[in-house]
This record gives sequence, structure tokens and C-alpha cells, in this order.
Amino acid sequence: MKKGVNMLFRRILGAGFSLFLVGSAFAVGDEKEWDNFVPPPDKKYDWVQLDSGEWLKGEIKVLYNYTLEFDSDELDLLELDLDDVKKIRSCDPQEVMFEIKRRETEVLQGIIELDGANVKVLNGDEVQTFKRNQLVSIAGGSSNERDNWSGSVSLGATLRGGNTETLDITAMANIKRRTASSRINLDYIGNYSEVETSDDGKEKTADNHRLSAYSDWFLTGRFYWRIFDAEYYSDEFVNIRDQVSVATGVGYDVIRTARTEWTANAGGGYQETIYDEVVSTADESSGSAFGTIGTRLDYEVTGDLDFIYDYSARFLSPENGRYTHHMVATLSYEIINDLDLDISLIWDRIEDPEPVDDGVGGLDYPEQDDYQLVVGIGYSF
Repeated sequence: MKKGVNMLFRRILGAGFSLFLVGSAFAVGDEKEWDNFVPPPDKKYDWVQLDSGEWLKGEIKVLYNYTLEFDSDELDLLELDLDDVKKIRSCDPQEVMFEIKRRETEVLQGIIELDGANVKVLNGDEVQTFKRNQLVSIAGGSSNERDNWSGSVSLGATLRGGNTETLDITAMANIKRRTASSRINLDYIGNYSEVETSDDGKEKTADNHRLSAYSDWFLTGRFYWRIFDAEYYSDEFVNIRDQVSVATGVGYDVIRTARTEWTANAGGGYQETIYDEVVSTADESSGSAFGTIGTRLDYEVTGDLDFIYDYSARFLSPENGRYTHHMVATLSYEIINDLDLDISLIWDRIEDPEPVDDGVGGLDYPEQDDYQLVVGIGYSF
């Protein structure tokens, strides 16, 4: 009896093991079939396969800094790390940049087929093949110029009533245009504050605006020429009515991965300043050539949290402040979809600010440093 039970147990165990092997074979076979699956020819949609085997159809917006922006009809705009993308197939010609050598790039137009470690660019009967790690960017495939642009706006406001009435408003905006071989960037920061006075009037305590723009042209995959860098600045509380500057220079993308973008630049230019007030013996305006350095870090801490650090410094003549810098450090948390919670620390410094007459025969010097902590709601588009 015991021998029969043992024999039955062994047969059951053997049958179970056989079923496991068969099931595993079917599973491997199914996985292999899906791995070899290719969507049918499509003249309307681009296709992307993730490393999990899932296929997505939609429209390629841009590939930049190892991040693919892909617009799906059902899932809306997706940002996919290139490391998570296994295959790409475009339906329309795209503009794509490859790094051929350390200091040499090539920009091509054509249908793109990325499969594993290789990237093919098809232009009629001509097919060119590159390694995946040579791929720098994809842009400009769509005839819609809007697809090359992106940006964000953020607004922070404080309104206080009762015993003390105050109003504080801070607005920030960023707009970018990116192609496979160039980028344009525009930034704006504006602050306005007022407080109620004892005679029921209003007194301004802050009113400043900074508008800047630059354009980069990539000479290699990482080295670029900053064709122009222009800025307008106004702040009556540091005695600057209007300040305009233009510069040019060069830069280098030190790190460019799916999660981190770090670039540094240097150059030179000219700055013209009109002062809000001056002492009787001083000129109302002055100009100076300057040297400049700058850096920008954009780091994805988590999927929902980004850290952005932007710093620039100028070295001028003693009559124009000697040294100035502008720094913005931002933590941006995605609340839902395109809405973000932004916390920004802004630090501006003028080493030698222009003095004003204090009204009693002396000089009044503005503070060298201005700090600001801004909490606002941002919208990305």
C-alpha cells in the first residue's frame, strides 16, 4: 500500500514538472513572438516599443537629453527615458543629429528606425546606419512649427489685509525652441510689492523686471556657440532705471543624460545702464564691456520632482558695479498633469551699486544683495 502511494506521488510530481516545462516553453515562445512583432505599415502614426515589450502609437515630438517626448492619443504627452525605449519607427521624415566623432556631428533628414543598438535613417533608396550611442537629438520632423516650442509659467502672490495691507506678486516664465542642432531660450522674472502707509496710501517696496534671451548653435554633439545673449533689467530700488546688455560666447554640455543636464558657458559683451537717480557730479548713464560665465543644472530627482539651478556672473569696470551675479534655484514638484508646485530661491548681487543723494548732503548706497523666496503654481506646455 505504501509503495503504491509513493508511486502515485512520483507520477503526480513528474506530471506537474512536465506541465511546468511546457508552460515555460509556451511563455518563452509568446515572449519571443511579441519581441519579433512589428506594427503593420503606417503612414499616420509613429510607433515606439518600450523595453517591457509594450507598443505605443502616436507622434514623436522631440528627443533631447536622452528624453523622448511622445504624444499618444490615449495617454497624452509622455516623457520617456531613452534607456527605456527599445524600438522607434517614424512615419514621416525627421531631422536627426548624430555625433560622428568627438568634435564632429552630422544632421540628416529621413525616416527613422531605431532597433536595439542601431539607428537607420531612410531617405528614398538611401539607407544610413549609425550606432545608438551616436544619437544626439531628433526634432523638426513635423511640419508644425509649434512642435519645436515648449515652456512654463509660474505665478506666486501674497495678499494680506486687516491691520496691515500688503500685495506681493512674482511672475516667472520660460520659453524654449529646440531643433536637432540649435536651441533658443527666453526667461522672464518680475516682482511687484506694495504696502499700505499710515495715511491710507500705497507705497511700492519692490518693482523689478528681468527679460533675457539666448540662442545656441551646436558645433559638435556637446560644444556650442552662443550666438547672442541679450538681457533687459530694471529695478528702481537698486537705482537702475534701464539696463541693456548683449554678449556672445561658447559653451559645453558637461553632462547630458536622461535625468541630468549640466551645461557651462563663457563669453563677453557690452552693458549700458541708465540710473534712476544720480548725485550731481555723476553721469546719468554709463557703459562697460564685460566678461561673463554661467552654468545651468537640470536634475530629475524623482519622476515628479526636478531641481533646476541657473547661475550667471559678470565682471565689469568699477564704475559699472565691478561684479554682478544672478542665481535662481528651483524645486519643481508635479502636482497633476501639467501643474507644478514651484519653490524658487533668487539671489542677485551688485558688488559696487551706484549711490544716490540721501537729501542731507550725503550718499545713500543700495544694499549689495537681494534675496527672494518664491512659492508659486506653475503650468508647463
